Amino acid sequence: MDWLLAARSQANCLARPVDEAGPGGVADVVRRTGGLQAQTWRGAAYAVRARSTATTLADVTRAQETDRSVVRGWFMRGTLHLVATEHAGPLLGLLGPKLIKGTERRYGELGLTPAIRAAAADLIEEHLLANGPTGRSALAGVLVTAGLIAESKGQQVYALIRHTGLLGRLCYGPGHDKDETWVAVRDWLGKPLDLEADVEGVARRYLAAYGPATARDLATWSGLSVPAARTGLRAVATRSFDVEGVEFSAVEDLPGARELRLLGEFDPYLLGYDDRRHALPDEHRRHIHPGGGMVRPAVAIGGRVIGSWKHADLSYDLFGRTGEPAGLAAELEDVARFAG
Repeated sequence: MDWLLAARSQANCLARPVDEAGPGGVADVVRRTGGLQAQTWRGAAYAVRARSTATTLADVTRAQETDRSVVRGWFMRGTLHLVATEHAGPLLGLLGPKLIKGTERRYGELGLTPAIRAAAADLIEEHLLANGPTGRSALAGVLVTAGLIAESKGQQVYALIRHTGLLGRLCYGPGHDKDETWVAVRDWLGKPLDLEADVEGVARRYLAAYGPATARDLATWSGLSVPAARTGLRAVATRSFDVEGVEFSAVEDLPGARELRLLGEFDPYLLGYDDRRHALPDEHRRHIHPGGGMVRPAVAIGGRVIGSWKHADLSYDLFGRTGEPAGLAAELEDVARFAG
């Protein structure tokens, strides 16, 4: 499987093909990868570093908040991602209705009827248009005052914010983590999103960033059904490989990247496939996936995970290996450069 992992590593830009500095380099990485997991801002930022040579942590913020060439919101699988602005509408047009339908049971548990959700989306968007970037506590107050929910604490507030985002009407604005805010899309981007679904475009971008891959891989990454993913892949794939009786699709034949790379938390490479055993053997899985949905920073060579590392002090554990592999010192230095 070495050839497969190396090819995937190159497709996912882990040879660091992006040399442009500034927000332009950030946007280039995001486009090339089809979107970056952004459950934490640090995770998205360090995914940019692993795929570029001249960007900085500050550049990632500038790309989202100043250039607005990338958008943070709920996209693939309904989880937070950083995507290219031009891809946000087609992604939500394709995935939004399915994600909302898949959340119906949870909405019911929270007492959020369709009427409440519709009224909340209108109210939230109106407030953001009138007041600009707004944090969670302020939006909660607006919803309570309007009588749509009874209290400002609890999960109803976030569920209604996310629902409005899945409709394409809000996205994340300035600030991260405790300082995060939301904004009205048509104010922040200057126009509403075009929510025309584009399954072939999504499939093409996925294969370009993760191929060779299977229909189940695309379904796992995106949240599409397996039949829809299979249809999309068949429409765009230009290469096909048989691996142990399983069909793998690609859009190009890649020689492969075999460099060592430090992947940050929630790195998209580690979340892009249905079967992840090729890159991360089961005996080491708990070191990277300890539970609770967490994905720890990883050390990878040629697409295969060989260890873990920590953002806080740049310490690392190479899963029983002795000696420092080639390229590790340079990567550690670059992490420090990126953080500034």
